[in-house]
Amino acid sequence: MKATFRKSMIWLHTYLGVFCGWLLFAIFVTGTLSYFTPEMTRYLMPERHVISLPQDTLIDHSFAFLKENASDADEWRVHLPTDRNAHWYVQWRKDKSRKKVTFNADTAALEKEMETKGGLFFRNFHYTLQLRGYGGRYIVGIAAMAMLLAIFTGIFTHRRFFRDFFTLRPHKLKKWLTDFHALAGILTLPFCIMICVSGIFIYAIMYMPYAANSHFERGEKGVNKQIIPSLAQLPPAQKVQEQTQIQISRITSTLAKTWQEPNPIAKITVEKPQFSNSRTIVERSKATTVSNRAERAVFHSYTGDVLPGYENETVPAQIRRVLYGLHQANYAPIGMRWLLFALGVAGCALIATGNIIWVNQRKKSNKQSRLTLALMEKGNVAAIMGLVLACISFFLANKLLPETMAMRSEWEINSFFIVWLASFHHALYSGSARRAWYQQTLLASLFCFSLVMIELSMYFSRIQHGVITGDMTYLSFIPAFLVFGGLLLILARKFRRHGAGQ
Repeated sequence: MKATFRKSMIWLHTYLGVFCGWLLFAIFVTGTLSYFTPEMTRYLMPERHVISLPQDTLIDHSFAFLKENASDADEWRVHLPTDRNAHWYVQWRKDKSRKKVTFNADTAALEKEMETKGGLFFRNFHYTLQLRGYGGRYIVGIAAMAMLLAIFTGIFTHRRFFRDFFTLRPHKLKKWLTDFHALAGILTLPFCIMICVSGIFIYAIMYMPYAANSHFERGEKGVNKQIIPSLAQLPPAQKVQEQTQIQISRITSTLAKTWQEPNPIAKITVEKPQFSNSRTIVERSKATTVSNRAERAVFHSYTGDVLPGYENETVPAQIRRVLYGLHQANYAPIGMRWLLFALGVAGCALIATGNIIWVNQRKKSNKQSRLTLALMEKGNVAAIMGLVLACISFFLANKLLPETMAMRSEWEINSFFIVWLASFHHALYSGSARRAWYQQTLLASLFCFSLVMIELSMYFSRIQHGVITGDMTYLSFIPAFLVFGGLLLILARKFRRHGAGQ
């Protein structure tokens, strides 16, 4: 312990950042990108176009297709497209066999889709670090707890909130970094607390399994079964005649009286469609609720009558779902999503500047060995700019790898890690950290411009189609990469002259 409580808090804040900074930066970057998961997936899949048909038309076509091609299935599912994902597909299950068919904007079934993880890669990395089954979620949970500690100890470090908020010295780079770090901390304080707390609550049972294991036979699964309501299984019943139709029009008409927002239906599930007691479960769009569990309505498939639905979840389950929804922000309209994205970027900048400030202060005071400082300084390059390079390379790999390539989606992910590892090697063996910052930032800028050139040359017909159909989700990625590449180029020029806070 230090001589005073505040000095102890400053010490704890500093070394939480040192030991967890690189990991937290990776979690924050991929989490920030995840606010646009459906949009990124749509951009990375050239067959995804605007689907402007009314929901009733999509539903009728889906049910006609399932009736013709999966009449003997045990379950049907219809997933309707949104403005964000433009993904319309049906699934059916027969025993343990599952099949899926995707439709395009002309209601034609697609023979094949681009093999890619899309935006889901960043989302999965955000909470598993690609270590699902190897403790990745535990590592992320510990990092979230460390971030909370860093936030509260940072409050003691920067006691003069108003003075720090209005202090920014742009002409002195080292002091500007310190000022910006304090400013970013103040601006993102509520956001960072919300993200960390909600992220911990999502897997609270997994992080504290002892009570669940003591009181429930199947531990975590037993708790979920107890607090999450489900429908009773359907009893055996007679099969319906082949010409009998599911009353989907009556069901959607009933829902239209209460679900009055545009395109309110997200998913329709039909259980045992070939039997007389078949039921249809309709799930509402998540755009109307903060919770990650949308409203669901249950109907008799062949009469259209409303059936008893799901019981209300317990209060703890509802709190967890609201926190889950806050974390994912599926409810957020486009303006709010951009605000959350900007706060995420500011959070990334907060972490990055903290690590850079630590190196600069230790270089000035000569309190650290040269080897430790060199490793931290060059590690900062790879952990920060190397990750940016790796993220852009994922998009580049998607555009350049052959569509027919075996294990294509795996190689997209491999390219991410190969480039990130190469950036560590480059930073470690480059002559100086200043040169590594400049070269990697310049390369990241060139990668962004390359993406724009590839899009204009290889996917020009998709751009034309996007202009005709008003596909702004896809088209917005081109100026976004152009602007980001320009910002990186400006940053590279500054690194060439000054280095990172030199």
